[in-house]
Amino acid sequence: MDKVNNIEEYIDGNLSGKELKEFEQERISDPQLSEDIELSIEVNDALKDKNFIDLRQKLDNQIQTSMSPASVLSIQRDLFKTWHLAAASFALILVVGGLWYILSNKPFSTERLVTKYYKPAHPILQVRSIEINSDDAFKEAFNFYQQNDYKNALKYFNTLENQITAKFYSGICYIELEQFDKAISSFEYVINDKDNLFVEQAEWYMGLIFLMNNHKNEAVVQFENISKSDSYYAEQAKEILKYLN
Repeated sequence: MDKVNNIEEYIDGNLSGKELKEFEQERISDPQLSEDIELSIEVNDALKDKNFIDLRQKLDNQIQTSMSPASVLSIQRDLFKTWHLAAASFALILVVGGLWYILSNKPFSTERLVTKYYKPAHPILQVRSIEINSDDAFKEAFNFYQQNDYKNALKYFNTLENQITAKFYSGICYIELEQFDKAISSFEYVINDKDNLFVEQAEWYMGLIFLMNNHKNEAVVQFENISKSDSYYAEQAKEILKYLN
């Protein structure tokens, strides 16, 4: 079985026993194979994306009117039979008259951007003693937070009303509970304080909240500010802007 088929069989869960064990060992020892697997997963996800499906339908229609039936059949057979040729389909359709307009005006799904870049902040293991007024409340809050029980974690974080650490993590809890206005309020408190360890993270999550709410203009402004700073998230902000602009 060749490499491409192996990857497809692995992702589809069709490998088992010795074959599966050998493939997983090869994945660990071969960074390129690991990258190929990740790419395959991303392409498969893209093919399921509604925006991509709609775009592909438009492109198929355009191709049908621009090429002979025999040519279309050949393209469909040759280009779509394996995942790694999906990119080649884009290269082909770009040369068909008028298709660049479709591509350049099709926005990258904000939902996919959020999926790619959003992860809840890791719980801190220690809190600076200067911030601790109620050690038990912090312990309970982070205990629930680590269990992804954001509702109960929030109850304890909110008892530490003016604590910067609690404010930041309450913002994450509000995101997970889809209470975005309250999350923004928590992060604004952190940002306005300025003298704390969470400012850069709060700014980053604010940008992601704008994406979650499909507020593209606000997201662009936020990520442009981050990209021009010396923030840890500057490079990731630049990547997001490539999709938004």
